[in-house]
Amino acid sequence: MSPETFIADGTHFFDNAQLWNSLMALGAAVVLTLVLKSVLHFLIARLQRLADHTHSDWDDILLHALAGTKMWVIFVWLCAVAVPLLKFHPSVNTTSRQIAVVATAMQIVIWGLRAIGKWRDCFLERRMGNDTSSVAAIGLLGTFLQAFLVVVVILLGLSNLGIDVGALIAGLGIGGIAIALAAQNVLGDLLASLSIVLDKPFVVGDAISVGDKNGTVEHIGVKTTRVRALSGEQLVFSNKSLLESQIQNFKRMEERRAVIKIGVTYSTAQDKLKAIPGWIKGFINADQHLRFDRCHLSGLGASSIDFELVFKVLSSDYNIFMDSQQAFLLNLNEKFAAEKVEFAFPSTSVYIEKGMPEAATQTPAAPFVNA
Repeated sequence: MSPETFIADGTHFFDNAQLWNSLMALGAAVVLTLVLKSVLHFLIARLQRLADHTHSDWDDILLHALAGTKMWVIFVWLCAVAVPLLKFHPSVNTTSRQIAVVATAMQIVIWGLRAIGKWRDCFLERRMGNDTSSVAAIGLLGTFLQAFLVVVVILLGLSNLGIDVGALIAGLGIGGIAIALAAQNVLGDLLASLSIVLDKPFVVGDAISVGDKNGTVEHIGVKTTRVRALSGEQLVFSNKSLLESQIQNFKRMEERRAVIKIGVTYSTAQDKLKAIPGWIKGFINADQHLRFDRCHLSGLGASSIDFELVFKVLSSDYNIFMDSQQAFLLNLNEKFAAEKVEFAFPSTSVYIEKGMPEAATQTPAAPFVNA
């Protein structure tokens, strides 16, 4: 009798012919796995050379993910295709399909983890630059995406294996709501941190103003942002409250607009009044950091004739602004002194006319009093 393998009801898993066919299929699967893996490796290497000359990161991410294709997964896929063709017992087909589902789920997880990791690295390299404070927030976002991917793939895999995952999903949902309620402040700061990193209202090194607080950003963390105040102390803001406030970012100013009011005395001659705007324009144009906008006689004040000067400082550096303004004011003061034009200051002049009427100088008579 030729050797055969039986089960309890007499149905055989395989006989000699099936054993030979199985061995042949197994050998073919091994050879084909090696060929497919070699072809995939060759194609990825060729495509990577092309991707290195593109400006997009998505081709690099896709190729990096495909490079993580495992040889044993390809072998399992080929076996899953071959087993139904060999007409094994249905339980063998079922087991083969389940193994293929598990292998596919694991391969999808590997692809996803590699893709997310590559995206995180590309994002940090291209957009963050030297902003080391953003690494933690982006790393946390990448970890969250990877964990979410693993959970979703596990649930899909269990569902394909015939396991009811409805109760598990409901449990995860209730647990997630409870965690979110318990840690809503932390989650709020975390999401605000991601918003700061992605939207970039400011970065490390920017000079900002928040309410009545001014300083330079030193660190952007997962929960807080630290600012070095102008007076030297460190200010710590929660990310959520920081985004809810109005932020002024002085570092991103391309130029500054300055308005200066200048008052001269009413005794200034008319020709000097007409010449003052020209003098001021000359001083402004002589400074390479300044751009003249306008200068007009703007009003007649209580004790001065007022001029209004508007100019632009072609730099965001506050020191350059102050140096240029100082040089302008010194030149203007020197010019006024040379032209004998006096700056006005708050004062009150009383003019007494001579030759007042005699009636005004007489002492009034005492009023009549009825005793």
